[in-house]
Amino acid sequence: MIRALFIFIIFLTGSLQIALAQTSTPAPIAPNFPGFTFKWSGGYAWQPTNNENIPAPVINTLNPSVDALTGFGTLYNISAAGAVPQPEHHTYGQGFNIGLRFGYMFNPYIGVDLGISYAQSTTIAAYQQTIFYQPDSSSNPAPTGGYLDNSITTKSMSMVLTPAINFAYSKPKFKVYPYGRVGLALPVFTRINHTMNMTLEGVGASNTTYSAPYFIGDQTTIIMQTNMLFTVGVTGALGIVWRPVNFVNFFAEINGQYLNMKAKTTTISEWAADGYDMTPYEGAYRLQTNYVKSLNARSNNYYYNTNADANSPKQDVSPVFPFSNIGFNIGVQLVLSKKVFKDEDGFDQDRTKKVKKVKVKKLKAPDTKPAGS
Repeated sequence: MIRALFIFIIFLTGSLQIALAQTSTPAPIAPNFPGFTFKWSGGYAWQPTNNENIPAPVINTLNPSVDALTGFGTLYNISAAGAVPQPEHHTYGQGFNIGLRFGYMFNPYIGVDLGISYAQSTTIAAYQQTIFYQPDSSSNPAPTGGYLDNSITTKSMSMVLTPAINFAYSKPKFKVYPYGRVGLALPVFTRINHTMNMTLEGVGASNTTYSAPYFIGDQTTIIMQTNMLFTVGVTGALGIVWRPVNFVNFFAEINGQYLNMKAKTTTISEWAADGYDMTPYEGAYRLQTNYVKSLNARSNNYYYNTNADANSPKQDVSPVFPFSNIGFNIGVQLVLSKKVFKDEDGFDQDRTKKVKKVKVKKLKAPDTKPAGS
C-alpha cells in the first residue's frame, strides 16, 4: 500500500509539472467552466493503522443469565482454552465501495459537490475455544470438561453522504490536471451482521444445555444485526484527471476517511440449537440490546440492576466501531456545461481575441432605364 501511494505521488507530481509547462502558451477562456459535473466511481480501501479493536459478541458461560451470552467485547482469537487471547485489529472501513458525485465548478480552480457511496466491508473473522461451564451442586459455575468452539464472522454495509469542496488546477488546454477534495462523511445507514457458529465438544446436548439460560446444542448458530447511530466523520482525496474530450473525463484518486461509529441497537434474528429455533423461548432481554451512554441501578441490565425486566430489551453502553480507511477510486466524470456541447472544439478555440465584424457595403442597383428616356 505504501509503495502504491509513493508511485501515485510521483505520477501526480509529473502530471502537475506537465500541466504547468502548458501555461507557456496563452490560454483561452475555459469552455467547460462554470458547469455541473457528474461522476461514477468504484474502489477499495484498507485499514490505515493496525491498532483498531473490533467490538464483537462474547459468549460467556460463566454467568449466562446475566450477560445473556451475547454481551459485546473486544474480538479476540483464542487458539485453545486457557491460551492468551490475541486481539483482532481491523476496521469496517476496509472493503469495496461504489459511488456517485454531483457537483458544480465555479471556475477551473474551485467547486462543490455531494457524493453518495455504498460500502461493504471485508469479512472479519476470529476463532475462539473456551471452557464450557455449568452450575455445580451449589449453583456455582464449574468446568464441565468440555469446550465451546466458536467461529465468529462480522461484516458491515453502509450508505454514506459526503458533501465536499473541490480544488483543482484545470487550465483550459490541460489534458491532465490534479485536484483535491475535502469534506464530511455522513453515514445515513449502517448495519453490521455478526454470525457465530458454535460447536460443543466433550459435553453432549442435554435438556440442561438446551434450556435457559444456555439454549446451546451440539451445533448452535446465532445471527445478529447491529444498527449504528448517526455520526459525523471527515474525508478527503487527492487525484488526477485525464481529459481526452471536453465532456468525458477519467480520474484516479487516493482517498481517506476518519470515522468511528457508536451502536444504536443489536437484534438477534436467529438462534438455532441443533436446528431448533430458540428465539420464542428467550425473551426480549436476550434478543435485543438498546445502547445508552451510561448505566446505573435503574438500567435494564442485570449487572447493575438485579430487578431487570427479562421481557424488555437489555440496556448496555454503546460500543464504538472503527470505520476509518485509506484507499483508491477510479471513475468517469461528465462535464455538463452548455459551453461544452455548443463548442465543436472548445479547447482549441481562442476566445481571448474578439472577432471584428466586417461591415459589408450595400451596392446600389444599376440604372436600368433605357438611354434617351
